[in-house]
Amino acid sequence: MLSNFILLAKIKLKSRKENLINQLAKYLTMKIVPQEYKNDFDKIELAIYGMEGLLCNVSTIFTAYILSIFFHTTYEFIGFILFFIPLRLSYKSFHCSSFLQCFVFSNILILFATYFIKCVTNIPFLNIICFILIIANYILSYEKNKSLHCFEMIVLYLLIDSSLLITYLISLLINIVLLILKRGENDV
Repeated sequence: MLSNFILLAKIKLKSRKENLINQLAKYLTMKIVPQEYKNDFDKIELAIYGMEGLLCNVSTIFTAYILSIFFHTTYEFIGFILFFIPLRLSYKSFHCSSFLQCFVFSNILILFATYFIKCVTNIPFLNIICFILIIANYILSYEKNKSLHCFEMIVLYLLIDSSLLITYLISLLINIVLLILKRGENDV
């Protein structure tokens, strides 16, 4: 136990502030890292970083789920997550610089999106708007992955139900905003 404490004290993450999530990530990582890797500080540092990401995502999704129950938007929350997460994982876009910023920003985005999906039932020319957003997504993306965008086009035309299409529209729109924020961040 004392050796784990000493090892935790030795691990210094470069240019990162210590916070509760970082401390919890260090503690959990040290509990699950096999003994033979405990002296490999690069691997431990990487594992701590991954654990921080996991803790951030799990706490955000859990909180957003609780909020969706409170605001009666659970169905919309699940649909939004199913559309948005694959988009978010497929593109290099904006990331907040701290856990707290990410937690608050993500929950506000999810709350806004799910509430909008619940309230808006009819958008004229929905397919055309989604098509334009897919093109904008392609233009703004760093990856220029044609097969991914072709898949998005197929998804667009498979979604007959307007509530699912609205969910897809909001997911695309938020992803475009995050791409624009990332581009702005790179220009500064």
